[in-house]
Amino acid sequence: MIKRILTTATLAVMALPMAANGAGIHQQDVLSLSAAEAMIAGCTAFAAENNLAALSMAIYDASGNLKVFKRQDGAMTVTVEFAHIKGRTAAVLGMATGALGDDVEFADKERPMGISYADNLTVVQGGVPIRSQGGALLGGMGVSGAPAAMDEACANAGIEAVQADLK
Repeated sequence: MIKRILTTATLAVMALPMAANGAGIHQQDVLSLSAAEAMIAGCTAFAAENNLAALSMAIYDASGNLKVFKRQDGAMTVTVEFAHIKGRTAAVLGMATGALGDDVEFADKERPMGISYADNLTVVQGGVPIRSQGGALLGGMGVSGAPAAMDEACANAGIEAVQADLK
């Protein structure tokens, strides 16, 4: 009897998504671990080709949770925090950190870095949003260790290395 009840309950639970599908189950594109690791590899290759200093690279998902982090041998300790902040900013706001600094809201030069204070937010170049081919925000990549413009170029190279796979 217990086995029959459990089987019936299991089938009912399994049928719920099918029944609710007509009501519009929320589906969301997500950034896979393999894609994030391939982005790190693409950025690393770009850095080697351009003789960049040792870097720290952080990839966050769209919810602002860390997906992958890599600190190259010799990267300065301060690059760790900057890579994290750049990646998280791009992930949760869906904007490149350098573009965020150009935004009118943050253009007041009387305040440090153009902003009053926001924990884990930066307007320094090097944070780039990661989007699917359809435009959905998947996360953000932050790079630190080279000049800011090269940090951003490296993050873009990492993302471009897997863009065809980001459905």
